[in-house]
Amino acid sequence: MLQATVAELGASGLAGLSLGAVARRAGVHKATLYRRWGTRERLLLELMREQAAEAVPVPNTGSLRQDLIALAQAAVDNSASPSVEPILRAIIAGLPQNPAVADAARQFWRERMALDSKIIERAIARGEIPTTPNPRAMIESVLAPLHLRLLITGVPADAAAIRTAVDLVISGLAARSHY
Repeated sequence: MLQATVAELGASGLAGLSLGAVARRAGVHKATLYRRWGTRERLLLELMREQAAEAVPVPNTGSLRQDLIALAQAAVDNSASPSVEPILRAIIAGLPQNPAVADAARQFWRERMALDSKIIERAIARGEIPTTPNPRAMIESVLAPLHLRLLITGVPADAAAIRTAVDLVISGLAARSHY
């Protein structure tokens, strides 16, 4: 059903996404989707969770820099994939008009940032970096410029851009710890 959701989003966009359309595409009765998800936004949230869990695992290399590079590379590869990029664009475009979609997106990012923050927590435990008051801000500071390139400017986020974003965040944290 999640594959049918991806296909339906690709064909109809967020505005045309409905549980009935996904059910038809999946070859199941729409009551099945209503029982499991209840709303298209909950189905969309599940799709985002599943896609991220599969394509963007939380790395644990033993090095903050390598973990952040691996996370960023997986996030960029996922976001730029032909099956995910149109979904991201549809969700982003629908956020201002659809509070339920915005709530689902916020819930997804809260959950995902909590998972990704484990990278920072492990680095603190290893003594690589001092305690930071906001691990989520570190993760966002790595990923945001890469998504800006992909989704706003259309410039690919290559390995050099990923290393630059990671190194800027790590050096900024190191500079902050000297104050």
